[in-house]
Amino acid sequence: MPAEPTPADRTARLNMRIAPRALDTIRRAAAAQQQDVSSFVLGAAMERARAVLVEEGALVLTAREAAQLDEALDQDPRVVPELATLLREARALRARASVEGPTRV
Repeated sequence: MPAEPTPADRTARLNMRIAPRALDTIRRAAAAQQQDVSSFVLGAAMERARAVLVEEGALVLTAREAAQLDEALDQDPRVVPELATLLREARALRARASVEGPTRV
């Protein structure tokens, strides 16, 4: 994970106009998190930006990849014996736990 930027690294600016009530809400939330408004807004924006980029990256396929996916989805399902066994065991454990109740350790 990259190091936290130093004040010298922070040279770009972002300005925006917002409604006074929105600013008040942001100020109160920042104070509740013991952060200044800039840090609070930047943290929230970066979190959302990363989530969007992950979502977008996960959905981008080349034409060849999309064709391969379509082909795989068109095939009949294949039973994997080990997975079928694991699912049966998990269902049995879940059924037993619901009858016996929670186990204390």
